[in-house]
Formats: sequence, C-alpha cells, structure tokens
Amino acid sequence: MQDCEKNLCFADFEFTCGSPAHRLKSEMLSVGLVICDSNYAVKESFYCTARPNRFPKLTSQCKRLTKLTQAEINNSPDSDDVLGIVSGLMEKYSFSELFVWGNFDKPGLVSDRKQHIQFRKSHKNIDTVCSAITDIQDGMVRKMQLPQAVRIEDLASAFGYSPASGSFHNALNDAMALYTIHKAVHTSDFQNCEGFIALKQERIERIAAVKAAQEEKRRELALSSDLSQEEKKYYEDIVAAGSEKEQKRFIYLRSKLVNSYKRYPDEQDFVMIVFDQPKRVRIIPKVKYTKLKSQGAVKTEFFSRDSAGKMIIRESKQG
Repeated sequence: MQDCEKNLCFADFEFTCGSPAHRLKSEMLSVGLVICDSNYAVKESFYCTARPNRFPKLTSQCKRLTKLTQAEINNSPDSDDVLGIVSGLMEKYSFSELFVWGNFDKPGLVSDRKQHIQFRKSHKNIDTVCSAITDIQDGMVRKMQLPQAVRIEDLASAFGYSPASGSFHNALNDAMALYTIHKAVHTSDFQNCEGFIALKQERIERIAAVKAAQEEKRRELALSSDLSQEEKKYYEDIVAAGSEKEQKRFIYLRSKLVNSYKRYPDEQDFVMIVFDQPKRVRIIPKVKYTKLKSQGAVKTEFFSRDSAGKMIIRESKQG
C-alpha cells in the first residue's frame, strides 16, 4: 500500500446509449481514472473498456459519441471485473472517492448493477465503486462563480486542455479533463485565465439572451388577448413610470391568465393559487380545483372572467 498522503482520483465512465439501451437500462462501456497526490502530481492513470450483458451491440449513437468500435467491446471483460481493478487501485492509493462531473455516472452504474442481477452475475465491485462516486460539478461551478453548469469539454478547453489522442467522450480523456479543471481551480489564478473569462462571459450573455427571448414571448402571450380599459390604463401607466417590477409581475400574471383561458375557453370561473417557495402562480378553472391543490400556497383567490382584470392589477401592485 502507498504512503498515507491524501490522493485524489478523477474518473469518467461511458455507458450504452440510444434505443434500446436507454438510461434506465444503461451498462458500462468504459472507465478512465487519473490518480494524483495532493499537489496534483499524477501517480497513475487507468483505462479499460467493458462488454455489456444485455446490449453488447453498440448503437450508432454510442459509436458516434464514444468512438468505440464493436471489436473493442466484443474483446472486453465484464464491467464487474474491470471495476475489480478500480477497487484494487482504491486500496493501493488509499482513496475512497472517485470524483466525477455530473450526476449520470452513479445512476449508470446502478443500472449496470441491475443487469448483473438479472444475468445472475457478480456485482460486488460495481457496488464498491458506485458507493465511492462523488459528483463535484455543483461545488466546482459555485467555486468558479459560473452562472450555470458547463460541459466538461468546454471548461477543460478554456483551461488549455485538449486530448493528446482521440477526443472527448473517451473515459480517460474526460477524466484527464476533470483533473485539469480541478488543478487549475485549486492551484492557479483561474479567474484571470483568458479562456475562462471568455467562456464565463459567453455563458452570461447566452443566459441573458435566452431570458430576454422568454420574457418577450411571455409579453406577447400576455397582450395577445384584449385588455380591459382598466388594465390598459394601468399597464400604460407602469410602463411610462418605468416600474419594471410591476411590469414583469403584470405580464407574468396575465400570461398565466391568457394561457388558462386558451386551454379552457368555455369556463367562466377560475382560481388563482399563489406559492412562495418557490415563487409561482397557477390559474385553473374552478371546477378543477380541490383544497389539495392549495397545499403550501400563500394565497388562493376565486375570480370570474369579468373580475379578472381587477384581480390582475391588484396582484401586480402587491407583488
């Protein structure tokens, strides 16, 4: 066994994909590991493919994504045997966590385990590795102050990483990409990295553009139905006053109202249910309402089509 210094392991797994090997029946195709010490000196890397039990024939999607060949998979050992080697590396280097990017790897291994049970095959090594999977994506995204999660290939590329051979969606290349990201964040002034700055700004601008498009679509829906004279005056006044909060609240509520009217054109009486955690509003016909639908709500208001305009104005002012 190695000395007791803290070692880190960055891992990636590839699984079967595409019909009929969908997510609930996925099986492991390959695993890649990069093991390093606390100073990020790489001690060992590991890569191995695995042959699925239920769907050993690769789908066209799998081939396109992973670049694996059918011959490679046909000549590969069972995933439990492959993960027996991984379990041995865990003991050799005294690490109990396999850091991964995203929340797919553990469900993928759980699915693979189910296939082993159905085929009456051992799965103890799958269990060992599955219990060690630790998704670090959310924590890293917060640490990097990114506005949203980013694909590992985009983020690693921003830090100057490109696979020495092959491409991303190769388990070893993606494990090395995760190692590169973690090392950059913990050992460098990554916030001043030009590639990272450009990526972060691009994501901020993309989110802003999507949000603006969504708001415009909501505004168009909200105003697609004739406003009452009272609503029209109120809306014109808050636009003139530059009251953005009231404008957004009015548009949001009226879009909900119009959408409900379109779904239920013959109904006259409705219910507005307001929730606070998270903030959201439901508007449904009165005939579909039950007290259970107000569970957790901060407000429930009954109204008719004739009184809808006044209700929307009142709620916009209070919101």
